[in-house]
Amino acid sequence: MPMGRRVRPWWLALVASLLLHGSLLGGLEWRLPQWHPPAEPPPFDAQLIAARPPAAPPQPAPLAAPPRTPRVAPAELPAAAETEVAEAAAIAAADLNAAPALRVDEAPAVAPAPVETPPAPVEAPPAAAEAAAPVLNPLPPRLDLQFRVHYGVASGEQTLLWVNEGERYTLTSVAAASGLAGVFYRGRFVQTSRGRITPHGLQPEEFWDQRGDKRSRASFDAVNGSLTLIPAKGAPRHFAYQGDVQDALSLFFQLALTAPPPDGRLTYTVFNGKKLRDYSYEVRGEEILQTALGELRTLHLARVAGDDGRFEAWLAIDRHYLPVRVLRSDEKGGTVELSVKSIGP
Repeated sequence: MPMGRRVRPWWLALVASLLLHGSLLGGLEWRLPQWHPPAEPPPFDAQLIAARPPAAPPQPAPLAAPPRTPRVAPAELPAAAETEVAEAAAIAAADLNAAPALRVDEAPAVAPAPVETPPAPVEAPPAAAEAAAPVLNPLPPRLDLQFRVHYGVASGEQTLLWVNEGERYTLTSVAAASGLAGVFYRGRFVQTSRGRITPHGLQPEEFWDQRGDKRSRASFDAVNGSLTLIPAKGAPRHFAYQGDVQDALSLFFQLALTAPPPDGRLTYTVFNGKKLRDYSYEVRGEEILQTALGELRTLHLARVAGDDGRFEAWLAIDRHYLPVRVLRSDEKGGTVELSVKSIGP
């Protein structure tokens, strides 16, 4: 008989024996295990929720503003304190520039933004200062000067009238031959100057020259520095000049207003009725002059020799520096002398 068949009865006998002994010893109920289906899992409920943005890192507390220092009026700060403040500011600036640079891990959390100070505007160099205006001598609003005129054997009289109306002036000169000379020299010689009174003296604007029935006129343009002459005959003539200009009449009262110094030299651009020339005058000091008004202290001026001949004037120091004697040569080479007779309002 094969081996398998001999073994199977042995195992069956063993199992039966065990069951029998168990029932006898404890009355145990032996049951085979039963299979139960697994319990159903609890229901799962899911909801979609929007994700929240990550929380911002905490910001450091703002730096406290330094306490404001009360301003002190300049008048209350003594000079010594101003010096100390300036020195302290310079030392602080030097310490700031010399401080070592901070590393990255030592840098403060919030660094103040640098404030750029705009460069100060470059100022143009100041223009050259104008020449200081002279102190003008006050003149009466009206002056009437009477002169005796000598021209060779001829003689005559001349009146010089000054009228001041605020910032305007008018000067008129009237000359006429007298006595026997009137037979040979007829008519009157009239000149008129009008213009403004400026801080620097007289500024002519118009000049008239009338000799008998011949009359010429000149106009001054101080803004453009030009002069236009309209003669008795011929086309107008134009002249250019720079700076101040005077005419044959205004020159006398320009000297009276500015009072020349006792010595030195003066230069003027003068219109003599026909042309514009630059003249230099030498101051020759004080002289005592005998006149119809008595003894007068005068200042003697003489034009430096030139093509226009002789010109000298004596200005009365105690009479507003007005001319009391004048010597000049004419176009023909003759000398004309004016001597004061009276000075009145």
